[in-house]
Amino acid sequence: MRAQEIFRQKLYLVHQDGVRLAIYEVAIWKIPVSMEFPNGIKYRVWLSESGRTIFGIDNHRPKGHHLHLGNVEMPYLYRDVDELKTDAANLIRQEGFIYED
Repeated sequence: MRAQEIFRQKLYLVHQDGVRLAIYEVAIWKIPVSMEFPNGIKYRVWLSESGRTIFGIDNHRPKGHHLHLGNVEMPYLYRDVDELKTDAANLIRQEGFIYED
């Protein structure tokens, strides 16, 4: 089985201050279950402003599930696709950007 895209979204988000803009991108694929991807899901969720990462959540090899906050990386507890989207929406709002999911 090849990777099957199950969700993709790219949005331009306005900050609550009405001036700042950010790009929010999500890509989620269903892939074969393996040692590296036991959930059979590969994903990338990213919010950036002027080329600077605000946050990112992804599960690429060899790091597995992890969260980028600016230049800092830390483990991320992946539960399922819906929770991933919810976590991202909460981070967007914490950063002050307007997002309606």
